[in-house]
Amino acid sequence: MKKAIRLAMASILLAISTVACSSSPADNTAQPSQPAQPQSGEQAAGENTPQPGGILRFARNHDITSFDPIDSTANLAIWTLLNMFDQLVRLSPSGDGIEPGIATDWTISEDGKTYVFNLRDDVKFHNGAPLTAEDVKFSLDRARGDESNWNWMYPAIQSVEVTGEHQVTIKLNQPYQPLLSTLALASSSIVPKQVMEEKGKEYFANNPVGSGPFMLESWQRGQKIVLKKNPDYWQKGKPYLDGVEFLQVPEDTAKIFMLQAKELDISSNVPFSSLPQLEADPSLQVLVAPFARLDMIPINTEREPFNNVKIRQAMNYAINKEEIINAVLMGHGEVATSYLPKVMYYNDQLEGYPYNPEKAKQLMAESSRPNGFKATLTINAGSDINSQTAVIIKEQLKEIGIELEIQQLEPGVVDEMHSSKKYDLITTYYSSDIIDPDEITMFGAAPSGGTGAYYTGYQNEELDKLAYAAQQEQDETKRKEMYFELQRMFSEDAPFIFLYHMPNSYVLQKNVHGFRVSNMGSYRLEDVWLSK
Repeated sequence: MKKAIRLAMASILLAISTVACSSSPADNTAQPSQPAQPQSGEQAAGENTPQPGGILRFARNHDITSFDPIDSTANLAIWTLLNMFDQLVRLSPSGDGIEPGIATDWTISEDGKTYVFNLRDDVKFHNGAPLTAEDVKFSLDRARGDESNWNWMYPAIQSVEVTGEHQVTIKLNQPYQPLLSTLALASSSIVPKQVMEEKGKEYFANNPVGSGPFMLESWQRGQKIVLKKNPDYWQKGKPYLDGVEFLQVPEDTAKIFMLQAKELDISSNVPFSSLPQLEADPSLQVLVAPFARLDMIPINTEREPFNNVKIRQAMNYAINKEEIINAVLMGHGEVATSYLPKVMYYNDQLEGYPYNPEKAKQLMAESSRPNGFKATLTINAGSDINSQTAVIIKEQLKEIGIELEIQQLEPGVVDEMHSSKKYDLITTYYSSDIIDPDEITMFGAAPSGGTGAYYTGYQNEELDKLAYAAQQEQDETKRKEMYFELQRMFSEDAPFIFLYHMPNSYVLQKNVHGFRVSNMGSYRLEDVWLSK
């Protein structure tokens, strides 16, 4: 017997901030979801009929490094690829559900170990070649292979098999609750087998061929990415735009000037302190969108004295996160207590580390460095938020005997220092690409996961085992309890200084319509149009 999954299945379609589970049975068929309605914090399409044409000029903080879906781990790269490639399934526009992509429907076996996907028969790659079941198998085998930076997200897949001209079957070695969410990742994008085999990985990373709404026209590294519309896109009538220019503009002041001079249509990461000024401009619109993001300061637990848990806890108690949110984010944020952003099974009962300088001083006195020490906090240059946050943290840690030197470096250098663990403390963030908590748990918390607890060197065998067990648990109540416990354990050990959950900030020209940002931070630019 096989049972079909329904798109509203509780483990997939929970709202981002919801931790309650649904126990209703699965429907008989997987149906395409209805178009999502405009939600709070999202820019919905204008009331007029979408107008075709125009180039969208979109400012972002930095460039990407590769167009190969199995390489890219940075958000800007992921969000770019999702506009160039298709996946079997994809996030709903709001980001709180899964809907068909190039798979029209699918079924799941009673034991949860066999998934059968039926594919659209009208999808073409950007080079005109038809997308086939062989391409799907090749792409998913590649995503879980040794060359992939994302292979840790596919641990349960035993095989991907072509079982019909337009059908693919995925067999698991054990039930794996996050599978559908994982198949919506950019790393699960479908690439043409023939091009990859003939041209090779290095060529493809610079000359991508997808089947999504936009294709690469040119790439000036460090300056801009130019995309043009795919005339053969399977969603008829889309995209509306002729193309998109992703412009690299890291300086906050430059973004604001370019917006006011109408040299940009959209800018991301606009400082919250500038939003009131820009909102007063009648030609601009401001969008503050909920985002499943956690800002934190990873602590290099392999370096002394940060291998002492009391010092890590003391730093957390010593920092007034509410003050940072009010002074730096202009109130746009929430204090973080967990390694999880606001995704499914987020533990909203976790107290975390409220501001308590006396408790911080007590822990320092009991630690291996009761008289304090010196350390370096590394931050990205050019970011007002990072620099202002760092100054506050420096002053507050000084109160418990920790003397911080603030080191400002280019973002690429900071990323390399982080991933190679050449740091004491470092400002960064991560966000979830899917609504299931497994991705962030394995990426940011599990010591044997994708980044070794986000490059902190943190070790906890008990947490590791529980993270893997939670992947397989099919009882949703038990699974929720597991993730609550994982968050409690990680918080207690404090490999991070937990800061805040911060929304996305965008400023748009008033003639930009249909731009929506999902809770995962992604955007579907095929829905965007420009009024004349």
